[in-house]
Amino acid sequence: MNKNLLTCVMSLALASTAQAANLLPPGDGDASPSRLVAAPLPPGDFERQPVSFAWALDPMAGLSRPAPHLAESREYWTQVDAAELQRGIPIDTSAPGAVIRLSPVDGRAAVDPSLIRVSKSGRTIAQPQSFQRTANAAQLRQAGMDVPEGSAIVQLAKEHGQGRFQLQLPKARDRYLVHVYEPESPYVLKAQAARGQLLAGDTLEVAAVMQRGASPLPGGELEGQLVSPSGRSYPLNFGGGKARLTVPLEAGHEPGLWEVQLFAGQVQGGASVQRDARTAVEITRPTARFAGSVAFNAAALRFDLPVQVAAEGRYELRGTLYATGRDGVSRPVSQAQAATWLQPGQRNLSLAFQRGHVPTGFGAPYELRFLELKDQTRMGTLDTRELAVRERGASPVVRPVAPVVPVRGRGVER
Repeated sequence: MNKNLLTCVMSLALASTAQAANLLPPGDGDASPSRLVAAPLPPGDFERQPVSFAWALDPMAGLSRPAPHLAESREYWTQVDAAELQRGIPIDTSAPGAVIRLSPVDGRAAVDPSLIRVSKSGRTIAQPQSFQRTANAAQLRQAGMDVPEGSAIVQLAKEHGQGRFQLQLPKARDRYLVHVYEPESPYVLKAQAARGQLLAGDTLEVAAVMQRGASPLPGGELEGQLVSPSGRSYPLNFGGGKARLTVPLEAGHEPGLWEVQLFAGQVQGGASVQRDARTAVEITRPTARFAGSVAFNAAALRFDLPVQVAAEGRYELRGTLYATGRDGVSRPVSQAQAATWLQPGQRNLSLAFQRGHVPTGFGAPYELRFLELKDQTRMGTLDTRELAVRERGASPVVRPVAPVVPVRGRGVER
């Protein structure tokens, strides 16, 4: 066989490895826009040059999608004005050694911890015996704590036990944020969003429960709100420990994470127990989505994915290649990312993996997992598939040391 004929045969063989397939449908934890919006470009300068790279993974390490953040709170916050703090405010504690932070709202009226007074059952506790430790803002920052300007922290001495205390700052001059943290309390508020990444128009679901140790506490009060980066709030109405809210369609045009804020209250043994919890969610305007059939080039280990783009911007594609081992089990062998600037319309993004990243003993059938489409200009996740493409189940192929002509006729299943 002459050189030209060999080249032709190899080209045909390589071409035959490019197979078309549809993306698998979204799973329970996936995001996929049902509609797109033509969002304007945010201000700023953005990189427009395309980039693509891949790196090898340890197949034995395994991968999984991280669960949404579970917030666990033994603390609460409240705001008071100068007159209230001069008279004294109640601080309810459920365990000894509560830590209290006072922070002036505008940062100008710095709090001197030596001027803070505390009493219990109508009796003032002399300061040398009232606090286990105290610190001002400079000392806290020197210790590595990021606290607001003018803050001070005091920790109630453990010998004074728990219950209701009165906290007083006779020379208070402003509004103050009061933060009470009980590190040794058995009462904890747990809260978690069902998904950490949402699209405008999706439904946010939040579950929350107040517990004593591992036991949920019935009754009590539970409220919440979703707060935008600019401070606009949307109420969360709880029933049965869960709240659902349709994220406004106009959401997602503000840079930054949205905050889920929860407030819980219980009366236990005649004493008040308060807890506040916070967790963040990413909310993105749906500016692009996967669209059409995927082309998989098995020889080049490249996936070409059509993308429908509604808004100009820089879009990123990332995913993980799974290969089959001699034991028939699919394991992660490589991750790849690619990004480029796209104009509105039907566009294409490719993920190229390196054959050298596939270890000896691993090969077809392949899978594409943990696929994500991101809008880098607006800092959001648009479309995801935990399992995106699964190659039709042929017998596992061990990667040879020397290159060979790829096997013809291997397809991809939905």
